[in-house]
Amino acid sequence: MSKIVFWGIILIAMIIIGRRLYAYFHNNAQSPHSMQVLVVDKHTREFMGKTQPQQTELPAPRVNYYVIFRPLEDADEREFQISQHLYEQLSPTQTGTLVFRGSRFIAFEPDSSSQDNG
Repeated sequence: MSKIVFWGIILIAMIIIGRRLYAYFHNNAQSPHSMQVLVVDKHTREFMGKTQPQQTELPAPRVNYYVIFRPLEDADEREFQISQHLYEQLSPTQTGTLVFRGSRFIAFEPDSSSQDNG
């Protein structure tokens, strides 16, 4: 029974690593794209860190920052994980140019008119 569990864990680990490698190489094979977008929404997701048995305090949660962009032309909305610094600078209804490569966020350049309003 323990051999089955061991090989099951190895198989799951290989699948996870394979998917991440595929996404990495797929994104690198894509050319960068840019489009005019509207910032629709932004949100965070918190993840609790691991605690050791001898720890008495909980570690600070890890926070990931996400923004949803809607192209000004007909296309589907896209959600990207971004840095905390950029997250704090963006506001919903802001427009600008989104640059991405595959599913990887590269940059967002706000329009000068939307910076004055935000």
